[in-house]
Amino acid sequence: MPDAVKENPQALFRQIRVAMLAVALPFVMAVGPIVGYFVGGWIGGQVGHDAAGRLAGLAFGAAAGVHQTILIIRRIVRETR
Repeated sequence: MPDAVKENPQALFRQIRVAMLAVALPFVMAVGPIVGYFVGGWIGGQVGHDAAGRLAGLAFGAAAGVHQTILIIRRIVRETR
């Protein structure tokens, strides 16, 4: 084990957490709109407005992805301080 890890193992785990959060960002940004599109299409199909449902679902999914991205970035900033 390297000496830096022996002296401060929490710093290593903090760096690993930050790296894992950074890797999750693209997935969060992609999954929100995709799920929103399909769920919105399903809900729109139930009420007879497929295209409007997909568009609304896509917008809500994108907004949710942006919101989660902001939360993850805040956590990364907090972890690196």
